[in-house]
Amino acid sequence: MKKYIFNLIAFVLVLPSCSDFFEVEPKGSIEVSDFQSQLNNLRISLNAVYNLMQSTDYQYSEMIFGECMSDNAYTPQDNDGSELCQLLNFQFTTENSYILTRYKTNYRGINLANQVISSVPQLNYNENYSTGAQEIRYILGQAKTLRVLFYFNLVRSFGGVPIQPETSKFNTTVIPRSTIDEVYAYIEKDLREACLLLYKDRYKQDDAGQLSIGAGLGLLMKVLVYQASPGTDLENPDREAKWQEAKEIGALFIDGVSLTYDDILKFSERYNDETWEELCDRLVLTDQKPTQETVFPGSVANVHSLVKWDELFRISSHFCEESLIEINHYDYSSAGSNIDEKNYLYQCFNENEAYDIGVVPTQAIYDYRKSDPRGLYTAAAQADMNSNFFKDENGDQVTLEWFNIGYGYAYCKYMVYPSEGTVYERNYRIMRYAEALLFYAEILNETGDQEGATTQLNKVRQRAMDLFNSDDATYIPANKNNFTLYNIAPYEEVKKNIQNERRIELAGEFDRWYDLQRTDQLYDAMKTLASKNSEAADKNSGKPRWRGTYFKRGVNELMPIPQEEITISNGIITQNFGY
Repeated sequence: MKKYIFNLIAFVLVLPSCSDFFEVEPKGSIEVSDFQSQLNNLRISLNAVYNLMQSTDYQYSEMIFGECMSDNAYTPQDNDGSELCQLLNFQFTTENSYILTRYKTNYRGINLANQVISSVPQLNYNENYSTGAQEIRYILGQAKTLRVLFYFNLVRSFGGVPIQPETSKFNTTVIPRSTIDEVYAYIEKDLREACLLLYKDRYKQDDAGQLSIGAGLGLLMKVLVYQASPGTDLENPDREAKWQEAKEIGALFIDGVSLTYDDILKFSERYNDETWEELCDRLVLTDQKPTQETVFPGSVANVHSLVKWDELFRISSHFCEESLIEINHYDYSSAGSNIDEKNYLYQCFNENEAYDIGVVPTQAIYDYRKSDPRGLYTAAAQADMNSNFFKDENGDQVTLEWFNIGYGYAYCKYMVYPSEGTVYERNYRIMRYAEALLFYAEILNETGDQEGATTQLNKVRQRAMDLFNSDDATYIPANKNNFTLYNIAPYEEVKKNIQNERRIELAGEFDRWYDLQRTDQLYDAMKTLASKNSEAADKNSGKPRWRGTYFKRGVNELMPIPQEEITISNGIITQNFGY
């Protein structure tokens, strides 16, 4: 029987003080049983952070801002006059509720993660309990990585934001915004430290769902690439240095090249207010007695791989070798339980239930069906859904009611076959190994290694080509002979190939808007989208579209700080330019 983790009891988080809760008055030696009680409270607090990421507020926000606003998707709400319509068409005010929800939800996550991190120094453990420090490290590493995700969402959406202290009181002074540079420096430091703490393998079976080393290294590569990218508006960018740092981490994660602890932390360069001994104490590393020269072996990092594309998005591939960050969901309703771990996000791809937000691929995404075998598994029209291609292993046809076909096309990447169960059981996957490979290809191309970049790119491309040999080979594109591996080429062509691979490989995975933002392509993409509005999938409905028409360059790359936050702060928190 499969055991699902993160069924949460969050009552501990409303206690007056984490310090009071976790502190136990020492009376001689600390008994293992006392430590276990404290450790269990820490586990529950970490679970509360994961619980927030299971919420519809968090996941809907990721979908809206990462995908729906981009050139990958239309929605039925594009022209209904709602607040979502205003957001998608850049006609919103600073009081837009979707913007406020994104801001508040991520700060709620930061607060929960801070409670875990600030509680670690309060734990006492018996040194004879050999796994005590180890488990504290695993929990601390996960909390730091999750905190990074929340700050990363905020800095990509709003630019510089306030950095909340790990311990605070309700009556403290309002914290002003940090710069974009300061926020990125903060989250990069968190991630580098987390990489020394996280479990050095993949969590499997009963423990699956917790973040391990692949999550830390993959996300660190991503954060470094964002800092190196031209569309990230840093005040003092040293993009060449960030590309080189990203290359180091990519070589560790992808190629298995060992680094020292100092290489990972950049301790000698960046830790001016803390000694090595103080750092080890703070990160609960003292029992390992590491030095700055201690080797972090690449063999413990290179533990992920690609899985078959036609199996990747099936429920049976939850927590597979390709998954780096994945949030668990489960439908307990058939068991008569009132526990709600369902995933409501993918109702947005369901024709009968897409009453809040609908997600429909644009023509450009559907057109990949003509040129790329992954297109068949990504987007479909009503006529396509009637083919044998959409039958499960029992020969049962996927009915149209499972998908949002009513607006012309559907994202079929997330379809659930009748034999699989319900859409509510689908996990929310935030990052996978293929994205790390594509980032590594980009890193190598930007650092002058077009051959290495093409090698990484072709790992992802080959996986797509393998679809030609699958059981569904009858349904491959007619021009399959034109779909080949990439040849080594000059910088600009490799860059173009990488961008093409990222778009089709990651379509519908809630990152397209930020990809365009960081590469400084948003304005051109919105301009192109505006020119294609007459080609929308539901163009015969008689409803006009304005997507991209009102995008303001130099303004709309970032969202406004919610007016509520500015008002509460009495103007200490300032507004973004143009709002």
